Amino acid sequence: MYLWRSLKKCGCPTDSLRIKPGKSVAVITMNGRHELSMPELASSACKATWTAGVEEVLRCDYWPATLHFATIYETDVFFSFEELKMAAPGLSCQAFLKMLDQRTVRFGRTGKISGDSFLKSFFEWEAVRYEVDSLCEEPFTCQACSPDMLAVSVDGNRKHYCFKNAARSEEQAIFNDVFIAKDEDITRFVNYVHSTTKHVSGRGVCGGEWSAARETSQKSASKLDEEGLELAVCRHGDLLCALNMYRGEIFAYPLFLQEKLASSRPTLFCIDVACKYWPYLQKIIKSCPEFQHLLEMKPFLLVFHAKAHDFKCEIKWSGAFLEGAGLTLGEEVEQVNAFVSRIAVTTKHMSKAGHVNTHGHAVEW
Repeated sequence: MYLWRSLKKCGCPTDSLRIKPGKSVAVITMNGRHELSMPELASSACKATWTAGVEEVLRCDYWPATLHFATIYETDVFFSFEELKMAAPGLSCQAFLKMLDQRTVRFGRTGKISGDSFLKSFFEWEAVRYEVDSLCEEPFTCQACSPDMLAVSVDGNRKHYCFKNAARSEEQAIFNDVFIAKDEDITRFVNYVHSTTKHVSGRGVCGGEWSAARETSQKSASKLDEEGLELAVCRHGDLLCALNMYRGEIFAYPLFLQEKLASSRPTLFCIDVACKYWPYLQKIIKSCPEFQHLLEMKPFLLVFHAKAHDFKCEIKWSGAFLEGAGLTLGEEVEQVNAFVSRIAVTTKHMSKAGHVNTHGHAVEW
């Protein structure tokens, strides 16, 4: 009935209208691939014909893979894939499509589903949903922390690495600079900090036993391209922003995230090597006074991590003894990493665009 109302453009009587099969199209549903035809409305009175366009397809809960409708996905497939990824982040796209291909065979049909087409369409669908949601509320913000944020917790995740020999393409990421900062901005920032402060390499070691950061100006010579992600979350575990690490967990990375989140006016800056990072920040400010406002935040050594630090360090820096911290642990970023790390099994061999898109989409979970 909707098709008749939306496609009819003439004043011919209804009994003169007929729906006939149009161009062939592959329709992907949760029961696999179907070889069908697009509906075409024809009038026997005026001989005019009308075919369904993008608007009609979207209103019927389908997503066109291309403007020419060679392949159409039922949006229920995308919702199902998203829900499965939430329950099992390590699930690969290939495994999901293999299940759909088996459903195709089970119901007596033939044909394979293109993995590249599915993943591109899925990310485009997610990007449109993201834009719609952005009109309603600002993305990557915690409503409970607004307008003044109490604490930001930052840590690196070395499990989100990518190999140098992974597939590369010139395709631009759909979620570029949405959640993960642009690599060019990070490189420019790190180079500026290192060149301005006459950078000297060193290690972030506390008590002779705790090592969580290494300050070096050299990129890794290993087989890895991206060595992980540096994440920032609020005290409620909401993801705020991230960046790709190329030189290990250097102090310039949390400095970039701290500067980026300064507009949210967090009171506490939580990091697992606060005893080494804060003196580094004070040293940086001597050469880069534009970062002076970052000292308005209070350094917060993660409560559980502090137990592995030197005893004097724990007393001085631990957030457990910090006035105004309340029951904040600072370990929220570790809880987020425990979940997000499960995605890494499917991203280490991805292209740059696929890597960024997957993480940009995953933060919505």
